[in-house]
Amino acid sequence: MTSLKFSVPYNNDPETLDDVLKLKDLNGNKIVEVYLSGPQNYSGSGRVMPEINMKALIETIKRVHKDGIKVNLLFNTTCEGANWYSSEVVNSKMEFLQLMHEEHGVEAVTIANPIYIKETRKRFPDITICSSVLAEINSVQKAVIHREAGADIITPDVNINRSLELLEQIKKATGATLKPMVNEGCMYKCPFRRFHFNYTSHQSQESVPEDNTYFNECQKIISEDLSQILKSCWIRPEDTIRYNGITDYFKIVGRGKARSRVTRMIKAYMEEDWQGDLLDILCASFNMFAVSNGAYLDNKRLDNYNFFERVTACDKNCQQCNYCSQLSQELIKLGIMTRHKLEDFGMKDVADRLERKFQDEPKERY
Repeated sequence: MTSLKFSVPYNNDPETLDDVLKLKDLNGNKIVEVYLSGPQNYSGSGRVMPEINMKALIETIKRVHKDGIKVNLLFNTTCEGANWYSSEVVNSKMEFLQLMHEEHGVEAVTIANPIYIKETRKRFPDITICSSVLAEINSVQKAVIHREAGADIITPDVNINRSLELLEQIKKATGATLKPMVNEGCMYKCPFRRFHFNYTSHQSQESVPEDNTYFNECQKIISEDLSQILKSCWIRPEDTIRYNGITDYFKIVGRGKARSRVTRMIKAYMEEDWQGDLLDILCASFNMFAVSNGAYLDNKRLDNYNFFERVTACDKNCQQCNYCSQLSQELIKLGIMTRHKLEDFGMKDVADRLERKFQDEPKERY
């Protein structure tokens, strides 16, 4: 039996971290890494997080190391303005990384920009470098360039998570470890994604206007076409084992989520099993849509449709195929509030009352 390894998120909440570390060995699988961002004045990242100061960061690193788990520091912005390539900015970031790596034992760093990968490798030959999912590595060409720049691990573009042959080619061409991100709920080939993360990169470091009226345009597309949820390239907990021969290492996204959600997602993937609404363990756009519309997708029902086999053999020519469209009409329901959604809103007491009232209903939905 293959033992799986997971890289898991820290949401800047120490109580969540305590819960996560209790799951470090589960079902024969292991949490081997916790990834996190540092103070915003040193580097932004791909998520907007509650501010963490240097003292809290160092204490968190010590806490993770105490449990024998490695720390991965995120340096994965996709834009930092006109000074991004200046010697002053590069040196400032490298000095911070040196402090974290040499004095506080941070073992790994995640970077999107290959220029920063190259500079990091030159200065810190023994640090583990992971090319970020935000580098959009979706070809052998990109993967080789990142590898030659100094990356040890590649988190592929989520859009190729189901392209098993391409993942195998990347692994063979680079010799790098692949660490796919399993539960990001963005649309397949989302046209807004790059601009979204450029905005978030700035938002994670500087003051920006609170009016972001046009930020969630993808929600309109999803609401008009529920098949987008199935076309996306998330990987179910049950299907991680099917990547045997490609990788046994996976990344779980969710740094911006509540304690209940973070621990639920990690537990589901560690156990390689999820009985309930798949949307309760996905993040990003589909999570937002599910919360706003009560969207529900029974994870286990996908087994009845040879889902993994179909989507990994797909040629992505949706104009000639209606598999996802038909399946979405049959499986995706709206207007259902799950127990887990209530818990994520801090309404566990309401969920408990409803469960007692409707004891004959499935526990995950009301």
